[in-house]
Amino acid sequence: MVYASPHPQGWVQLWRDLCGIADQTEGPWMVMRDFNAVLYSHERVGGVGTSCIRGDNAFRDWVNQCNLVDLGFIGAPFTWCRGRLFERLDRALASYDWRLLFPKATLSHLNPLKLDHSPILLKLNPDRSERPTRRPFRFEAAWLTHDGFFDIMRREWNVHQAWNQ
Repeated sequence: MVYASPHPQGWVQLWRDLCGIADQTEGPWMVMRDFNAVLYSHERVGGVGTSCIRGDNAFRDWVNQCNLVDLGFIGAPFTWCRGRLFERLDRALASYDWRLLFPKATLSHLNPLKLDHSPILLKLNPDRSERPTRRPFRFEAAWLTHDGFFDIMRREWNVHQAWNQ
């Protein structure tokens, strides 16, 4: 989690820092947050045209320089509002490798709470059932006495460890 300056100069520095981290990172990566800027003019409705002051051009340059793709969204078109100004400030951006690794990933703009921001939700595999299991998982100590327990655990751990890297 990253908290950045609320001022446009601080955003530009954050984006430079993130690009530096991206250059040193091998493999897929994704960043999701309130960027306090829009990529496209249709992502802002109302208010005064302040794209240069707000750092939108620098944000677009950063996205292009880091070769990031916007994951798009499902839901309402804007994630922030103040009075008559509506903007899509919250988004997920990913490297091409990340997008290939999670081709079905979706980002949803959820209904706003009492704040001026709408929460966003990233689902890596939206096709997977979200139905809760009937009972919570409970570990049984007796499983440790099963002859194949450690082999099964080792095999399953190795299969799922790739997801954690």
